[in-house]
Amino acid sequence: MRSSHKDKIKEGNVVAGKITGIQPYGLFIKLSEECSGLIHKSELSASEGEDIERYFKIGQSLKVKILRIKPGGNQAILRIHRPIRRRRKTAKHFETTRGFESLKEQLPRFIRSALKKQKDKLN
Repeated sequence: MRSSHKDKIKEGNVVAGKITGIQPYGLFIKLSEECSGLIHKSELSASEGEDIERYFKIGQSLKVKILRIKPGGNQAILRIHRPIRRRRKTAKHFETTRGFESLKEQLPRFIRSALKKQKDKLN
């Protein structure tokens, strides 16, 4: 059995909504037939908050996070859901003409350094 939209309207959930109104202080969002909410301009980025109508249009769909539901359950305080994008670490690959020769040359120094560190820890 599929859950109803009303079951999803809970604090902390991320749901889809549509902009139904734009005011200087924020955006009105329809979450369901029974519930709507407000994204206050303080929840927007600085540029979005300064020029709301430039970034948002009535009828536009948004994913929103429900921060709080007011008593009565038909009004919510919202925030635009912006997933955290994690940067992938990429290894830097480069070719050398000497191959492993540089490692071969440096290996005795690496070994001496590691042995010295172990000796210092023991003393």
